[in-house]
Amino acid sequence: MKSIYYSILFSISVLFLTGCEKEITPPERNQLKLTASSESLTLIEDDNDKQAISFSWNEATPIGSDYTFTYLFQLDVANNNFETATAPVTLTDEHSLGFTHAELYDLIVETWGKPAGESVELEARVAAKVNGPKFQYPEIAYSKTKVITYMPVSQPLYLIGTATDAGLNPANGIKMNELSNGRRYDWKGKLKAGNFKFISILGFMLPSYNRGASDNAVVERTSEEQPDDYFEIKDAGTYYISFSKKTMTITKKKASYDVLYLVGNACPAEWELNKLVSMNPDDKNPDLFVCQTSLKEGELKILTKADWNAPTFRPEVANASISNPKVMRTDGQDPDNKWKVSASEAGSYKIVLDVDKMTIQFTKL
Repeated sequence: MKSIYYSILFSISVLFLTGCEKEITPPERNQLKLTASSESLTLIEDDNDKQAISFSWNEATPIGSDYTFTYLFQLDVANNNFETATAPVTLTDEHSLGFTHAELYDLIVETWGKPAGESVELEARVAAKVNGPKFQYPEIAYSKTKVITYMPVSQPLYLIGTATDAGLNPANGIKMNELSNGRRYDWKGKLKAGNFKFISILGFMLPSYNRGASDNAVVERTSEEQPDDYFEIKDAGTYYISFSKKTMTITKKKASYDVLYLVGNACPAEWELNKLVSMNPDDKNPDLFVCQTSLKEGELKILTKADWNAPTFRPEVANASISNPKVMRTDGQDPDNKWKVSASEAGSYKIVLDVDKMTIQFTKL
């Protein structure tokens, strides 16, 4: 890894020094050392706000009175070439940086996607950037440590409100998906015009999580004296709801369509409206519509309803190749462009239509 990094630095240096009278030879400097306060540790949920680990380093090898150092620190999963590293933290006078139990947990589980409760090796690096009259190579040091994350206690949440099938009966609350125990939740489903909030205990209205100062803000309600504001749903439809207890924010998005339909003689149903192949919204993204089906030689387009006069998704040009990702939507049948499937392309496909980016992808299975 070091050789790769130095190779990159060397390439940059060559470009930087083009035109200079004299080539600069990297000096022998190896004084910089990076040390972790622990070679291994186990995170503790009850100590979330306490420091779990610190990384410290000494002064880089002196160059001269005309030069000073700026230290750049990063942390990543080990043996990853720092491709998913934290943004560089720039320090001048300080020679250490610490992380709390919560900060490490968030990085490992929520940023880097590692399973909670398991061991992961992290790698830190600090680079001593040289500030002075002439370019000098930075001195770099590395340190590794093993961390075992905790498994947070499950804290279920339930949806209630006039917009939901549960109504205002807390005993009928609809359970949300707990993506990260006690931290992140999501839910996809049908909502009516009305309102909703979240409750923590099935059968009890308190404690609850209600609308805060804005439509994206959430506040915890623990007593009847506190405001009981709900989130509003104006239009019925399929909604995607995400809630973060960490940031106390919510996002909700209505799917543009409940379902889309493939039609054409390239499809199993051909042109029969009562046998259309459905494209359903993705579980995580309401803008993506997905289906797996067989395609034969012929043509196809995508209807928003089982109705020839419904708005239709189609290619921008007639007889478009299924390798053409560009999509347009027409409110009627003109222009009646369709995708063309050749005999050699026939087979089973996964089809993904993005109604936001107006792109489509046909992947042969």
